[in-house]
Amino acid sequence: MQNLDIITENQKLVLEILELNNFNKLKDFISFIEIPIFFLNNTNFDLLITALFLNCSLKIVKLIYNNCNYNTLNYVVNYSYHLYEKTNIKNKENVNDIDNSKELININNCIKSPLLVSLENSDFQIVEFLIKKGADIFYKINNKYILEILREEELLTTKKLNFLLKNGFSLKKFDIERLSNFEFKYIRMCLENYVFDTNFIKNLLNLYMNGKCISKRNFNHIINAEKNKIIIEKWNIFINITIQHFNKKPFYDFFNFIINNDSILPFSKEYAIEEIEIIIQNKKLKMVQLIKNNDTLKLEAFLRKNNYIINNLYSSENEILNLINDYNASSSVVYLLQKNFLNQNSDEDTINL
Repeated sequence: MQNLDIITENQKLVLEILELNNFNKLKDFISFIEIPIFFLNNTNFDLLITALFLNCSLKIVKLIYNNCNYNTLNYVVNYSYHLYEKTNIKNKENVNDIDNSKELININNCIKSPLLVSLENSDFQIVEFLIKKGADIFYKINNKYILEILREEELLTTKKLNFLLKNGFSLKKFDIERLSNFEFKYIRMCLENYVFDTNFIKNLLNLYMNGKCISKRNFNHIINAEKNKIIIEKWNIFINITIQHFNKKPFYDFFNFIINNDSILPFSKEYAIEEIEIIIQNKKLKMVQLIKNNDTLKLEAFLRKNNYIINNLYSSENEILNLINDYNASSSVVYLLQKNFLNQNSDEDTINL
């Protein structure tokens, strides 16, 4: 039998064992195989990533890692789960029942690293093991950070981000401008961690545990040095990119976050207040234009989309009444204004102009 045939046959056998998640069978397979187990790995098939895809146990993951001589865990394979084409194999009796196998290839996103797959599966025990063995949180796949890929796949959660933040992820090595596409809850977590990250907290705890005395002046100096570690140039880039989302809620939330945390961020509260005022003024101008045009459909969509800021646009009944009178609003527009600003659940037919 040719070497390639031997490798292909053994790939099929080990794949069946991994699908069963059977540690003892895998251990026996490794002991009796005629070639080194790591010979089965290539650019289209990888034992470790396949095991991770199949949600194999940590014991199996460790067994594969210890027997495959991985020089690094920062690598990718093109096709993480090797599917054998029935038409290309003569002895079809030995082929896995592919039709009933778990389909693991996403044709548009088939390039995977071990850490990415384990995070996709939310297996934090294995993620921790991989990180300890050298898997880099900042490893890029197609010039994208793993964090970005998880967001694009809609697999990013606050639990995953919190785990990464506790295990070394920081904005120090992450391009801040890339955060502009993330939901604000993730931006906030990264900002809060960046100002007083885990390493900083550990250093303070070590001072305490070792009984080292430190003056109030020196303590304040340490705190201020930690606050000032943010690179202002990068923040300016981040703001410039975020401004593209001018009418979106994350931007509004971001400035509110600055207002409530101005002492730990390189922006003043006054700056954030001014920016929020600009947002409000722009939205008021947009709303007035819709009322002026008696564009009921677009006005309804505008009010629904901006419900988070409605109360900041017009706060008094007189302001709303003036809008209605100044622009001779139609009954349907009046109804929308009453419903959203005056909290009146009136029926449109009963409104008196």
